[in-house]
Amino acid sequence: MRKNYIYLVLAFILSISMFGQKVTLTPTLVNGAGFDGSSINLGGTPYSSISLGVKVEMPTIPGNNGTLTIYVVSGLNPSVAIGGSSVPLFFGEGKTASQSFIININWNSISELGGQIYAEYKTSSNVAYKSGYIKVTKNPTMNNSGANPPADAPNPTKIPNTLCCNQTVRLGDKPAPITGSQYLNPYQDQSYGINSSWASNGNTSVRFLNLDNVNKILYIDYVTEPGNFTITRSLGYNYSYDKPNKSNSVTITLVPSPITSNTILVYAEPNSDGFIEHININPIDVSGGQNKVKVNLDILDDPFHTYSRLDRFTDVERFEWEYAKTNKALGGSLKWITIPNENSSTLNYFKPTEISDAEDNYYLLRRISIYKDIKSCSNLLKVLVRTIGYNNTICCDQVVKILSSTSFETPDTIIGSTPIIDNTDITGKNFMINDISYQWQVQSIGTQSNSTATWSNILGATSKNYLPSQKFTIRSSGRTGMVFIFDESYKYRRISKINYINIDKSTYGSVSSYSNEVSLYGSTYEDGTKIYPNPTSSLLNIESRDISLYQINIVNIKGETVNTPITIINSDLVSLDVSNLKTGTYFITMQRSSSYGIIQKPFIKN
Repeated sequence: MRKNYIYLVLAFILSISMFGQKVTLTPTLVNGAGFDGSSINLGGTPYSSISLGVKVEMPTIPGNNGTLTIYVVSGLNPSVAIGGSSVPLFFGEGKTASQSFIININWNSISELGGQIYAEYKTSSNVAYKSGYIKVTKNPTMNNSGANPPADAPNPTKIPNTLCCNQTVRLGDKPAPITGSQYLNPYQDQSYGINSSWASNGNTSVRFLNLDNVNKILYIDYVTEPGNFTITRSLGYNYSYDKPNKSNSVTITLVPSPITSNTILVYAEPNSDGFIEHININPIDVSGGQNKVKVNLDILDDPFHTYSRLDRFTDVERFEWEYAKTNKALGGSLKWITIPNENSSTLNYFKPTEISDAEDNYYLLRRISIYKDIKSCSNLLKVLVRTIGYNNTICCDQVVKILSSTSFETPDTIIGSTPIIDNTDITGKNFMINDISYQWQVQSIGTQSNSTATWSNILGATSKNYLPSQKFTIRSSGRTGMVFIFDESYKYRRISKINYINIDKSTYGSVSSYSNEVSLYGSTYEDGTKIYPNPTSSLLNIESRDISLYQINIVNIKGETVNTPITIINSDLVSLDVSNLKTGTYFITMQRSSSYGIIQKPFIKN
């Protein structure tokens, strides 16, 4: 019996090691169009371009010696996709890593029955883990087969194909544009037109910004990881699987940057995908540490200078902030947008303008430190903006009064609205809701350590409303020992899922949304900010110490600012006329200055 028990334990451990891994392959674009989520359809395009994102999750930290490869299967034999060659996958100190690819598939390489693609992660010990298979289909015939190109069509193998020029770049800066030799391409949109394929080798952090096909110029983004790399260009026909004409290699040599410690961060724990979450009505503050960003003048004079205590330093001249909309898998090209009027080391009250009504909006955020003609790009922050929808709101923030070192008042129930289907992109207008399900989530925040946990489901909290039941531990705060707070404060939100029938279309469907967030903390003192009457149809009063010194905004559930006239009654009381606002839920946001936190209070307009 003991022997059988040992076998069972070993089998359990083996099952964890075998099945804890996960490789997820997510196409994002197929020939410039969004992926529909079913199969990759090449249509009749002779040479298709597919943007992919791959995420690898491992049960333990795997190290950084594994590789990731994209395969195409047509018939029985898989082959490495063009653009899908093995690349190192960097996990850092985590258990999850992501990589983007742009692969090409030749129409002729896929059989009439179709094919498949998949991603494979192979560890340093040659243990392979595969993603699920994604089907590849095509039209019965190819557009302009290109079998007999016109006599005046350029032969790609005879085109002069050179790139210019080798260069030295400081780490964190952008390489100069890479210029390719010109060539005629009179049939560029047909199958026997000339197609170019650019590639980098030697540094996995290299990202192409865009390609100017008219002038044959490649633009490269900031290079943020050390390591020299090369750029090459290959030429061939559009319909051809191969690109036989290989250019010379341009070598980019990276040297140390004189700009030091260009790191940005948000004091919040990222989710399992590495994104910092916040709701669209709540901006985020990004810390940068201006005093730590310096310019080493000795490295400026000599990039290979060895640091010493006697080195000379000065401040950077200014900062720029940029963001780009992306997707969960970080696939596809990025369009970086400069945030206007943001030139300090920190970024306060960041709210991207390109917020869609979709549930999730993914962004990358970075800071550019500038000294004279030298730039240095920071690390990338991944930001996930969730949008409130379908009237999914909850109320309200609470300050639980602590009576002594061992007792406190009971928290109030958090009240949730009844979600509705309104102002959506769903086709049709005649909806009937079958049922609504709820899941409440909590996020703990250490009041002493200021550490923020990830959002997690609350077991059994599936009702419309929720009475907080987390563990509340009291500790003293202040020199007198007579002021008390909770050791941890909490934030709450509600996920609503609406199952409906579209009577116009006789179809069933479901939509989900995240609510706003409300906070709960404990204090010896009562909440010093009051708004009343709530609900209101005309005037809304805000009472708080020195409230007249605060910047006050009214924000709707879409995150839009809809301010109304404010009347200052006295230094501690202001009144807002909200009579012209539409009926619904709104949020008052109050902030005295960038060094103060944001106070947020919901109210209902009748």
